[in-house]
Amino acid sequence: MTENGLDASKTTPMDSASYQTAWVRKIVSQRQPLGPIATDVSPKLTFLEQVRCVVFDVYGTLLVSGSGDVGSADTTGQVDHIADAFADCGLQLATDSIPTLASLRKLIESTNHASKSPDCPKPEVDIVDIWRRLLTDHQLNSIADDTSIVVQIATAFEARSNPTWPMPGAADLIAKLKSSGLKLGIVSNAQIFTPALVENLCGASSLEQAGFDLDLSIFSNRFRQSKPGPRLFDVLVRSLASNGILPQQVVYVGNDILNDVYAASKAKLRTAWFAGDRRSCRRRSDDQRCSGVSPDIVLTTLLDLQKCLHLH
Repeated sequence: MTENGLDASKTTPMDSASYQTAWVRKIVSQRQPLGPIATDVSPKLTFLEQVRCVVFDVYGTLLVSGSGDVGSADTTGQVDHIADAFADCGLQLATDSIPTLASLRKLIESTNHASKSPDCPKPEVDIVDIWRRLLTDHQLNSIADDTSIVVQIATAFEARSNPTWPMPGAADLIAKLKSSGLKLGIVSNAQIFTPALVENLCGASSLEQAGFDLDLSIFSNRFRQSKPGPRLFDVLVRSLASNGILPQQVVYVGNDILNDVYAASKAKLRTAWFAGDRRSCRRRSDDQRCSGVSPDIVLTTLLDLQKCLHLH
């Protein structure tokens, strides 16, 4: 996958073949059906002309998300599932030697605080790197040095702390958009296991097979920045330009008025607010940045996007 200028030294030192079995097993196979909870939002469906590309958020949009977002990098309000994650990975350790949720949260917060700057207003961690450091801090060096085990712990914890399930209509919508010839992309706050969830949603072995353009698939952990910071959409706009696509020819679909509608609007993309699940429906009415922000369309069912693009 094109890294769009990312410093390769900051990526997790693995290729997909080396960790896919571990992450799919923990993220996909442990899931239980999870349906969306209806909201009180009314849809707003209008025809969007000259759309050449559709870009999606993942958590709360393509996926029903128990936390409403990528879970392990945002530990607020979570139950401490770390001991269970260790057990899932076949690691039998004394209780007092296992890191706690509080220690995980503290390391994430301190790492993000140290990374924050005018050029990086909303830092993102690489959760595998965080787990490696956390294990080292707790003198679990033999585990920390085994990348495969570190990934399994991270994914086992995520599977428990942020259960997910395909959003109704997501797979059918992606298939329809793909068959129509539209380009597809992703801009999402994400971690190493996120692409596997999208691939599983689409019944595909890769994002490319699922129909997504890899140059238009932008994940926050790869850039150490997250939405609503502008970096991910800046990268997207540059990649769109290399494909001869203007921002105004793109519709971005997401569940969060701040992270998705506001951030995409700043990049001059058209926007679709997906308000189909109460868990992840983020109005952000208390954030001044969202004052006056209005999506081009409002979806309460993903498949309604077809009507706005005149796809039948």
